[in-house]
Amino acid sequence: MLRLAQPGDVLGLNSVLRNASYDTTVKTLEPCRTDFISRAQLLELMQHSGAGAWAILKMLSRELTELTDRAKLVLLPQTVTGRLARLLLEWSRGNGAAAKLLTHEEIAQMICSSRETVTRLLATFSRHQLIRVTVDSILILDRLALEKVT
Repeated sequence: MLRLAQPGDVLGLNSVLRNASYDTTVKTLEPCRTDFISRAQLLELMQHSGAGAWAILKMLSRELTELTDRAKLVLLPQTVTGRLARLLLEWSRGNGAAAKLLTHEEIAQMICSSRETVTRLLATFSRHQLIRVTVDSILILDRLALEKVT
């Protein structure tokens, strides 16, 4: 799992602009609504609307930044503990809904680890009162201490 799309995200934009297939699997975690815009419509919007072209550039830039950040998270030398801490902090800056919907296995996939390791680390973070894990959420109790782990 590479990332979690948020409401309003555009999926496959890069593939559409390259006129290539979108080779990513998308799985919804809860009921959602999607819209489709054809390549021809998108290109027409870009050619005839400066604001539309600017919005598309901003989306591509945000997508590239997220991909770069995710690659650094997974590829740069860092402990699994640090990767999990960084992921939790990243989610806390967003709407926080992601942690409520993912299993330990899915979280493990995102940080290139195992479900057992994620479960153990969440318990450790909880024991050290960095986070509180409930049935439907993960609450960060000590952000500064969690940031030091990264």
